[in-house]
Amino acid sequence: MKIHLPKFLRKWSKKKIIWTIIIVLIVAIISWFIFGREKDLSSIQTTKAVKQNLEQTVLATGQVVSGTSLNLSFQGSGIVKQVYVKEGDDVYTGQTLAILDQSSALANLTIAQGSLAQAKANYNKLIAGSTPEDIKIYEDSIKSAKQDLENAYNDALAYLDDAYTKIYNAFTTIDSLKNNYFNSSDQEGIRVQNSKNLISESLLNTKKYLDKAKLTLIHTDIDTALLQTIKELNTTTENLRITRDACDQGIYNTSIPSTEKSSLDLQKGYINTGLLNISNSQQAIYSYQIALEKAESQLALKKAPARQEDIDLYKAQIISAEGQVSSAQVTLNNTILSAPLKGTITLVDTKIGQLATATMPVITLQDINSLHTESDVSEANIASLRIGQNIDYTFDALGPDKHFTGTVLTINPASTVISGVVNYKIKGSLDNIPEIKPGMTANMTIMVAKKDNILSIPYSAVINKNKKQYARVITDSKTKSFKEVEVQTGLQADGGLIEILSGIEEEQEVVTYLKP
Repeated sequence: MKIHLPKFLRKWSKKKIIWTIIIVLIVAIISWFIFGREKDLSSIQTTKAVKQNLEQTVLATGQVVSGTSLNLSFQGSGIVKQVYVKEGDDVYTGQTLAILDQSSALANLTIAQGSLAQAKANYNKLIAGSTPEDIKIYEDSIKSAKQDLENAYNDALAYLDDAYTKIYNAFTTIDSLKNNYFNSSDQEGIRVQNSKNLISESLLNTKKYLDKAKLTLIHTDIDTALLQTIKELNTTTENLRITRDACDQGIYNTSIPSTEKSSLDLQKGYINTGLLNISNSQQAIYSYQIALEKAESQLALKKAPARQEDIDLYKAQIISAEGQVSSAQVTLNNTILSAPLKGTITLVDTKIGQLATATMPVITLQDINSLHTESDVSEANIASLRIGQNIDYTFDALGPDKHFTGTVLTINPASTVISGVVNYKIKGSLDNIPEIKPGMTANMTIMVAKKDNILSIPYSAVINKNKKQYARVITDSKTKSFKEVEVQTGLQADGGLIEILSGIEEEQEVVTYLKP
């Protein structure tokens, strides 16, 4: 069959016609995909904004705890002698529960009581004053101390004589050395001559103070002679050193025999011995002076009436002894374990003959008629909790259908870290219910907030963007076309719902899920 083309196509080439047909087909296919195919509405999920009752709760798992839950322990260590209670016993305040062996504690108490009696006797003796026999003892002590001091001063005179002799010998040694070897006016000769003069002066000074001490025998003169002699001995030592150094200088190093040098060294040793003797003598005199002063003070104290400070001291000793008695009594009391409050014994973890360690719990006392719950709440939820909020309880031991009520009693401000999570401990009230026992697991639903007849949508319908919140509101329910609308939200409630304050009206349809 012959095809008649339109007049304008007859003028086109065959190639141009073919390309035109291809382009038309492509445009038709694209238009069909865009406009002709039905829209896939399964990729969009929606719901309507409705008014309903909203609740925000915090879930926690806790434990039933007794209002009185005491792990009792002995305050001392020892062998358990008696246990007077068993698990389940009701006890009263102050009741003895168990005791340790008390033999050592009783002995220490007896010793402390003896010390107290002695302190009181000493106080009474002080008030009564010293006996003649006591005074005679201290008078004899003074005589002995005086004699010791006199002997020390006599020894000091002998040491002063010896020191003078040693200085004299040092002088004669240097004098001989000077005359025999240091006749020149060189530097060494001048130094030796100067040392000789200084030792000669020390010799004269020593003799002057020694003669006066021997003449008067007054202790202060002997003390002065001792001090002056130490000074002159030190001067002699220094000048012996200077002379000895000169012997090793220049021509004197070889011209002076070693025996002469050794003689100088020997004299230095003698002088050092003299210094040591004088110093020891001074120390002995000082010690005996102290002993005499002490003896005289003790005698004066014995003869004098009791001073107020002594009375206070002996009273303090009595107080100290009384403290020791009290301490020993406490140690004895620590062998006794008593009930601090009334309650029920729920655990006895000791037996007769067993070694009890101080502060290690052996008996548990609880008040099973006064219970509460405790739970650790994560930091993500703790900000929502307030004291007085209602708690709905269920207990694993009683099944999920039995519900009980309570309120939040306390919220601990201090945190604890459990498995890397920061938690805060809360306490909840609990009625006295016979079925509920300490230690039971409590499932807690804490009512944080509640609003009735509130417009809400699923939280998944809210988009957070640019620090604002939006919802996709359906504009055409057939094609599921939508537009983004800014919204103001309020309470984020259980069940994934959130309160809408503005931006959406009731029964408006919003997108809750949009498939990418």
